[in-house]
Amino acid sequence: MPAPLYNTHSVPQKKPDHAHAGLWFERFFNGYDNDWTIADTAKQTWIKSVTGKQGDNTKLDDFTKRQHALVLALQGESRCYTTDWHFITGMGNPHPVENGFSWHPTLAVPYVAGSAVKGLIRAWVEIHEDGLTDEEKKARLKQWFGTEDKEQVAEQTGAFIFFDAIPHTPPTTLCDIMTPHMGKWYEQGDDVQKNLTAEVIPADWHEPVPVPFLAVKKAQFIFSIATRKPNNDAHRAELPAIFEALNNALLWLGAGAKTAAGYGYMDNNLEDNKRFDQKINDWVEKERADAEATERKQQQDEQLKNRSPAAQEYFKDEDTQKWESDKDKFLQNGIIENWLTKLEAAPEPDADILADIVRLLNKHIAGLLDNPNKVKGKKEKPFYNDRQKKIANRVRALQS
Repeated sequence: MPAPLYNTHSVPQKKPDHAHAGLWFERFFNGYDNDWTIADTAKQTWIKSVTGKQGDNTKLDDFTKRQHALVLALQGESRCYTTDWHFITGMGNPHPVENGFSWHPTLAVPYVAGSAVKGLIRAWVEIHEDGLTDEEKKARLKQWFGTEDKEQVAEQTGAFIFFDAIPHTPPTTLCDIMTPHMGKWYEQGDDVQKNLTAEVIPADWHEPVPVPFLAVKKAQFIFSIATRKPNNDAHRAELPAIFEALNNALLWLGAGAKTAAGYGYMDNNLEDNKRFDQKINDWVEKERADAEATERKQQQDEQLKNRSPAAQEYFKDEDTQKWESDKDKFLQNGIIENWLTKLEAAPEPDADILADIVRLLNKHIAGLLDNPNKVKGKKEKPFYNDRQKKIANRVRALQS
């Protein structure tokens, strides 16, 4: 059946490569029959169109870096949690296949909204935090979430900001199946007096009805929580307690849908956190190195302004080819000789270039310029090869 769009636009029959999986899943369903009914096979086919790896590693890393930088600026923390098994997010969202899904609007990956993270921690504190008195529990609820009761109108904001939980790496989605046996009982069983019929009452003669839904395979999610007032020492001191509540909530309550069936439980795995922390440290180190390189380049450009055109060319080559750190690049056949030839051809050798060649030779071939004819062993074999000796003699001649 044609999709209800303008005639000038056609809908692709399958998800285009690199298309946003969430946009495709939520907006382009094409499994209707001519009478606007949907066959069960069409539901499963549609769900399978968005199974497999979701998202892009580079985009996830960029997002995580930006979010982690913000969390650190707010004196918060980020931790990595790994699902024990499958995970479902947004199952109650409306969708033609009956069971919806929550897709991140820009990253095209399943995620846990910050509001859901907040609700999960609140549920743990309200129901399962046995170590607190009633007064202490009320005080914690008001401080963390703004109200003592969810039904109250908030007179203040909570002390913490709960960020969306984003996958650490591109997760894999799959088509899962549930098979309820007593659908009519669930639909009509409220009125027991009217519906005590063989078709409705719960019994073992009913046929199972397969219901497909989209789920996430075992995956890792980054949960981030920050203080709303970074300079508030009392709030920062509460961070370990709020993460302990998150740990317990994910471990014992689970996130998302179908937690009673084992979905959505997560653990704060030590090894996964070490890898996440290492990735963060690598990012920080790279940014530091990039900043230093930029500063060094700016300083070099400033210094080059007052140097000869030949010296500007030389020092740009040195920086580009990394002669300072890469001995093999500097000693590559012809590099030094080429510059020595230029120096010898000039009426007056450029002092900056000559001084830097001397410095690099002393660094990479220590002792060469002091004694090019050095020998070793009883047979007094030459310590330096012929090329090195020729370079040294030419440099010494230019210095004289």
